[in-house]
Amino acid sequence: MSSLGIDIGGTKTVAVLLERGAVLASHQVATRRGAGAVGSAVEAAEHVLVATGTEVASLEGAGLGVPGIVGDDRTSVRSAVNLGIDALDIGAAVGGRLGMRITVDNDVRAAVLGARHLLGERAEAVAFVGLGTGIAAGIALGDRVLRGASGAAGEIGHIPVPGAVETCRCGQLGCLETIAAGWAIARRWDGPVPAASMLAAARAGDERGMREWDDFTGALAHAIRSLVLTTGVDAVLIGGGVSGLGAPLLDGLCDRLAGWAADSALLRALDVPGRIRLLPEGAQPAAVGAAILGLG
Repeated sequence: MSSLGIDIGGTKTVAVLLERGAVLASHQVATRRGAGAVGSAVEAAEHVLVATGTEVASLEGAGLGVPGIVGDDRTSVRSAVNLGIDALDIGAAVGGRLGMRITVDNDVRAAVLGARHLLGERAEAVAFVGLGTGIAAGIALGDRVLRGASGAAGEIGHIPVPGAVETCRCGQLGCLETIAAGWAIARRWDGPVPAASMLAAARAGDERGMREWDDFTGALAHAIRSLVLTTGVDAVLIGGGVSGLGAPLLDGLCDRLAGWAADSALLRALDVPGRIRLLPEGAQPAAVGAAILGLG
């Protein structure tokens, strides 16, 4: 049983071929903005299909994850602000060019299924927090992924956090993304991986670096605490490009959460740090999850 999964991210688009639950092949291309994102998805998918000698007719299903609000039709997306898309029937556009039907969902809702699959996570209630160009969460309760009444469940990147004062891309003031999203970090730090530049400066004792690293980990810890308190998930799986910071990120989050727990019996009982897992670098949970969605 094979399925194709595509993840359109703010900077890169990844396609994978899933064969009996294992990733047989993957390919990554740069994401083009606006309607150009369709071409990026098609390019990545065609490369995987050609590389594996897979015919479209032999696929059991295909899915696509996209960072925006996906309609109940599971093919259209709107308000994909990090792609520059207001509204687009992206499933029909990509599927039409590839010659197959594609099931579309929000990228982090796909990613929670993929992350749970890749880590072998057996908890009943799981959240995936994607730290990439933008920030959002996918929540799975058993086999059901929470979508919300308008398809916008899990948009934690657009909740206000303490200390955030800038206007977000979404138009609100003080969103989590203005401190911790890849697009916001890249405005303040140079280098091929701006978040790594921030971490390096903090480790070197740079005053600005230490202040911004503290703001970064504090804002993310605030969002994760809120996520656990409101949903009661057993596990919080963290992935996305910014999660490549690895152990320093995990340590920073856990230290902040442990500090708050020292003053709160409730937080000590919940043990939020004990629920956090980092996906290994290079994992592609959204693409894998999209392939799983395609089978449904």
